[in-house]
Amino acid sequence: MASVTKTTTNRGEPRYRVRYRDPARRPREKWFDRKIDADRFAREVEVAKDRGAYVDPNAGRITVSDWIQQHEATKLHRRPSTVARDTSLLNNHVLPRFGNRPIGTLQPTEIRAWVAELSSSGLSADTTRKAYRLLASGLEAAVDDGLIARNPARRVDLPPVRRREMRFLNHSEVDHLAAAIDPRYQALVITAAYTGMRFGELAALRLEHLSMLPRTIRVEATLTEVDGRLIVGEPKTKASRRTIVLPQAVIDSLARHLSDYPASPDGYVFTSPDGQPLRNANFRHRFWTPAVRASVGGRLRFHDLRHTHAALLIAAGQHPKVIQERLGHSSIRITLDLYGHLMEGLDQAAADALDDAISATSRGADAGLSEYAPITAKGNQAESGA
Repeated sequence: MASVTKTTTNRGEPRYRVRYRDPARRPREKWFDRKIDADRFAREVEVAKDRGAYVDPNAGRITVSDWIQQHEATKLHRRPSTVARDTSLLNNHVLPRFGNRPIGTLQPTEIRAWVAELSSSGLSADTTRKAYRLLASGLEAAVDDGLIARNPARRVDLPPVRRREMRFLNHSEVDHLAAAIDPRYQALVITAAYTGMRFGELAALRLEHLSMLPRTIRVEATLTEVDGRLIVGEPKTKASRRTIVLPQAVIDSLARHLSDYPASPDGYVFTSPDGQPLRNANFRHRFWTPAVRASVGGRLRFHDLRHTHAALLIAAGQHPKVIQERLGHSSIRITLDLYGHLMEGLDQAAADALDDAISATSRGADAGLSEYAPITAKGNQAESGA
């Protein structure tokens, strides 16, 4: 049990020392100027020990910078692009504010103020939320390790993320865009629009992943650029590793492409003019933007071809589960959240189809009623005669 003893300073002032043993049976002590504070601490430390919530008072002295560095090193299975993004967020937004602070001194009020400042500074809601999550997850890990008793980053109001504006092309616009771009990338546009593959997935596409019979593409890798280096990595999620059945038009386009522009020695289907793997920024600047300007105009990201694929499938009446699997979404909820607003017409069509079925059934019942009654009556007579 914790004990409280009174001592006197050289100036005759009272001081109170709390002695106790931590859960590892190591002796500890803490000093107070007032007996009421010492008694309260003695009671609280015993309750914390009984509940398994004891926190070493010295543990919270590690700085946020040192702890976050240790915590980030324990994260596994992150893509290089994710590591680079998180490092940038920490260095630019988290550590300049809290890096030198002991983690045990952080208070909820100042974390809420920090989030509000990031949001009001013009930083996007998405970036603000990502920076907050990095800090919050690090502090939650500190709670798990017994360095702090609670996470001061809990229950923080975050700015709402506005849905990015999507643009959807129709079949004719896809053709116009493909015709306007450099011939080397016509098949790239067609394949993106009719498979929903991401740019990195297409850039990583190799001959071994493409089957003309059956008409399929296997998405097994993604190519990203990190700090000027091209890195081949795993698909974005487990669901992103998928097999997509291709329309014949895509097969024909790919066949022409490979005839005119054979795959690179490494087997890449789509390459730069000098036969090197595609870099997103270079492709966008040299080929994509001029082609958009010359054809469909306006603001169009390459990723909008992925949205286009979803919209075309919805217009064709495809089930959301099919769309989810073709796009490689980890759950159907993601698909519905992104494209549910495009499915309102399908709901009306479903109601109309039910009306047609109900009407047809009613007409059939009315038409058969006069024929059915005599048969029933005759059957009843036969039964009674028996």
